[in-house]
Amino acid sequence: MHCEHNSRREFLARSLATAAASSLPATVALAVTASSPSSSGTWAGTTDKTLFDQAWALRFSNPLPNALDPKLLNIGFIYRPDPGTFSQYTVSAAQTQWDILGVPGVKTTVWGYGNYEGGADMPVTFPGRTFVVQRNNAITVRWLNRLNDAFGQALPHLLPVDQTVALQSVTNGVPMAVHHHGGDTASEFDGGPDQWQTPQRLQTGPGVGPANSVGDDGLTYSYLNNQEASMHWYHDHAEGITRINAYAGLAGLYVIRDANENLLATRRSIPSGAYEVALVLQDKVFTADGSLAYFADPAQYPATLDPKYDTSNPTHMPEMFGDVIVVNGKAWPNMDVEPREYRLRLLNAADARFFVLNFGAAPVWQIGTDLGLLNAPLAVNSVTIAPGERIDLVVDFSALAGQQLVVSNSGAVPFPNGAPPDAGSGSDVVMRFSVNQPINRLAPRSHIAKVKQLRGQAASTPPLDVPARVPRNLPVRRILLGEGVDEYGRITPLLGTYDPSGLNNLGTMDFNEPPTEFPRLGSTEIWEFWNTTVDAHPVHMHLVQFRVLDRQAFVGTVVNTTMPNNWTGVQLTPGARKRGAVQKAPAQEQGWKDTVVCPPGMVTRVVATFNRPGKYVYHCHILSHEEHSMMRWFDVR
Repeated sequence: MHCEHNSRREFLARSLATAAASSLPATVALAVTASSPSSSGTWAGTTDKTLFDQAWALRFSNPLPNALDPKLLNIGFIYRPDPGTFSQYTVSAAQTQWDILGVPGVKTTVWGYGNYEGGADMPVTFPGRTFVVQRNNAITVRWLNRLNDAFGQALPHLLPVDQTVALQSVTNGVPMAVHHHGGDTASEFDGGPDQWQTPQRLQTGPGVGPANSVGDDGLTYSYLNNQEASMHWYHDHAEGITRINAYAGLAGLYVIRDANENLLATRRSIPSGAYEVALVLQDKVFTADGSLAYFADPAQYPATLDPKYDTSNPTHMPEMFGDVIVVNGKAWPNMDVEPREYRLRLLNAADARFFVLNFGAAPVWQIGTDLGLLNAPLAVNSVTIAPGERIDLVVDFSALAGQQLVVSNSGAVPFPNGAPPDAGSGSDVVMRFSVNQPINRLAPRSHIAKVKQLRGQAASTPPLDVPARVPRNLPVRRILLGEGVDEYGRITPLLGTYDPSGLNNLGTMDFNEPPTEFPRLGSTEIWEFWNTTVDAHPVHMHLVQFRVLDRQAFVGTVVNTTMPNNWTGVQLTPGARKRGAVQKAPAQEQGWKDTVVCPPGMVTRVVATFNRPGKYVYHCHILSHEEHSMMRWFDVR
């Protein structure tokens, strides 16, 4: 990605012109000019070399923790209900020390989540513990902010805080907001960017109301769990510091089980029990003493900052990439496995990195997407997973006894037009599977290659229409993805509207401007994401589950605009039009989704039903983009 904003815009203009005459696939439609970005150096942090070399030499020596193991870490990696209850949980966020790198004598200060029981905080984990619940069994969770020391004093942030992005009104410690990503959740329990609390709830955001604030401390949320079996996650979403709160460790998994999934396991269609493993993928940077680092030096900003910017203040960066891959809180871990099938449930919890994973000689089937199962298993050669996405896999080690398989990553940085990781850079390797365990003959083996149907085992999980059935005359919303410049000259990804009639063609807008999207309660709509930038953006919509329809290149003119906050934004002028072949959603996306990759120069279409009233956000799940300021409200009425 070029360092200067103007060169990025020039590249975009050339690429849009190229796309007009191209029928290339969506993932490469803008990668055909000679000036495609190829270097990610200015976008990445670098771990202290001595420490990196020590950790790299020890790669594959860290055992992989399984975030679905009820026995791990003495009290387990799965949350327990509060004593004497079946559906009430109290969870605290707190600071701890964690052995991420595996280097003797080096531990990293992180934040995590853990149970709060009997008036005392239990040890927190990194990532946070996992909720495992049954479909239609509602739970309540009381979220406590314990980011304070033993004397009750609020802790400083572990990472540099950009005061031009962070909330200026917060004076009582680090605010946190907990969003259930993937949840069909009432707006008051969504954990949006304005639903934050500081330690001991001394301050709360404007989105916090009486329904959340029962009791003296914390915020209480209700989760109905009325969705089909799927793996969601919960993570921080506090306005202005989401990226650094999540990076520091405020994230964990949320798994819903149902009858359909249980029948698949009982019938040996899919692996279960000890053979089901959750993998949380992240990339990190470390200082010489093992502390987490986050790229924020104004002197290294990849564009010329306005002279009025106070360079003593850390700055938000357009994107953040690390050189140490961390899986379930461990750098480049190893998992010892039997020669049999394993169910691997992947979450990309990175800031900006897209992973393109290869499992070597092991056959791989995809069985699910963000919010549920596919109709049938799909054999795949590699797996691409964007920030915020989840992918459900079955990997077969049956024929690989005695072998070791290194999971590699070739995802371009930035995606899709950057360069893949260099060999030995750290980000080219994810983890290793060692097929060195004897078969447990008491545990039934699954045979995914013989499975013809995943959905429809239970009536509550019927097969999906493929492609998705779209009623006629649905409302269409055209969302503009653009890139502007803030008052300090910083590259700023943005959202807005495109109206080909010109009547409501507002262009890009700041997050704090009033909503422009007002779906009717119970309505179904088509949302089109018109991406005029050179990046692929994984767009996440709160509340709704949707189906991906298709993608198509477009041609048009992008012009600069002056936004109400005096930033330089962009507008797609009326007359822009789709052109070329319509690319139907591929088989890997033919399931329920809540996050969709929107490639550059393409219109990406999804269809969603808005089933709850209230204000929610939609945003790019590259957290650095979401923060400044690729996030907007929609209001269901």
